[in-house]
Amino acid sequence: MNPRLGEYIIVKKINEMNFVIGLFVLSSFLLQPQRTCAKDQIWAEKSAQASQLVQLPSIQPIIEELDATVVNISSSITKDRKEDGPPQVPQGPMDPFSSPEDFFEKFFGPGQQAPQRPRRSMGSGFIISDDGFIVTNNHVVDGADKIEVSLTFGNATDPNQDGPQEVYDATLVGRDARTDIALLKIKAKTKLAYAFLGNSDLMKKGDWVLAMGNPFGLDHSVSIGIVSAKGREISPNENRRFDDFIQTDAAINFGNSGGPLVNLKGEVIGINTAITAQGSGIGFAIPINLAKEIIPQLKEGGSVQRGYLGVMIQDVSDEMKSALGLGNRSGVLVNQIAEKGPAAKSALKPGDVILQVNGQATVDSKGLQRIIGKTEPSKSVNLEVFRDGKTFNLSVKLGTLDESKEEAPREAEQEMDRLGLAVSDSNEGGVEVQGIDPKSPAMGSGVIPGDRILQITYLSKKYDIKSKKEYSEILKKLKSGDSILLSLVRRAPGQNMSLFIAFRVP
Repeated sequence: MNPRLGEYIIVKKINEMNFVIGLFVLSSFLLQPQRTCAKDQIWAEKSAQASQLVQLPSIQPIIEELDATVVNISSSITKDRKEDGPPQVPQGPMDPFSSPEDFFEKFFGPGQQAPQRPRRSMGSGFIISDDGFIVTNNHVVDGADKIEVSLTFGNATDPNQDGPQEVYDATLVGRDARTDIALLKIKAKTKLAYAFLGNSDLMKKGDWVLAMGNPFGLDHSVSIGIVSAKGREISPNENRRFDDFIQTDAAINFGNSGGPLVNLKGEVIGINTAITAQGSGIGFAIPINLAKEIIPQLKEGGSVQRGYLGVMIQDVSDEMKSALGLGNRSGVLVNQIAEKGPAAKSALKPGDVILQVNGQATVDSKGLQRIIGKTEPSKSVNLEVFRDGKTFNLSVKLGTLDESKEEAPREAEQEMDRLGLAVSDSNEGGVEVQGIDPKSPAMGSGVIPGDRILQITYLSKKYDIKSKKEYSEILKKLKSGDSILLSLVRRAPGQNMSLFIAFRVP
């Protein structure tokens, strides 16, 4: 090859490489965000034209639509709280609603404030109609002598700042302690902006939600999170049997109570209600579908009328399913019939398993309680019942649940013996099991309500039982940790079935 030609080729290749390197350096420089730096400034700032590194959706349109519908609720109680004794420190989840006095007493004990000092508390709520109906939590306004609602209007000059406020006296239209829902009414000067209610049943775990309210008096705060779980039961209060909370990690703090939990459509799907005292990022909201069932009754009558069946019930364990011959079917076991209750006037008996109510499956005790509670009093319900291996239907006309009492006697209120059984004399001989302590060994042994105990074998000696008195005398002989054998009679299709069940004396 010609030496001059070879030299030419080499020079050409070098020039091409230099050109490529030059383009790379130039493009790198152009792609870097331009930075500005003032003469006396030792830091750098990106220019106003710099683009975002990551594009994320903004929730600002949701806030803009709902902000005017969220209200601040202030309630005052002038009654001396010492008359009612010291406040009870909450166990488990706490209401995110408190005055500084409440907060102080919960941590340092009662008696830290002077008597007769008006107690003021702050909470949240949201407007649901243009004529001034407002939804909040019952515990926000419970016992209040005066309720004030503050409305914040938009700022015409700066959308990021709150506008003027107007304060109205509110009337308590109605409240329901069991679901912790209250309905207020204000007389506004003009028609008000109101929130749209969504369908909480459609929310799934992982869906995005916004919690809006006034935590610690910081008006119109917003936090974002997801639906962490649904169907939570958090209250240790037996009267709060209708718990069905949405759990969220959207920040809910003191003062958020009664504020809306909102989906990405801008619909209210929950009412912020409680937080857990054991950790952060765990809040709870009442499903808005539950509130939809309650609000019309609060508006019309100020309270909620619930159906009452008059039975004591328990969930059916796998052992019970096997013993009863239920197979894979789910239901709720009737332990006891309330005297003079609606069920006492029907053919329902202890030991029956309720499979359905008006065609709705009763998977567990809570489910049955909710179905009955939602049913209008004085209406008849059709129960599908399993008894003695057979399924049949019967009708019960519901009564009205007395809000001052339990829907049915709790097991803890029965006279439980040392075996964890509540028994009564049986006309057929022996003693009949009326209830079982869920914490006792008897619960998992296979004994079920309706069984008749005819004999107890203890330390190789058999004791016949003819009455509850004899049964009680035998129990006095038993020592903890020893094993006993019960001889039982259980109703079965077409005949009585004899069986033996053993467990240790607690």
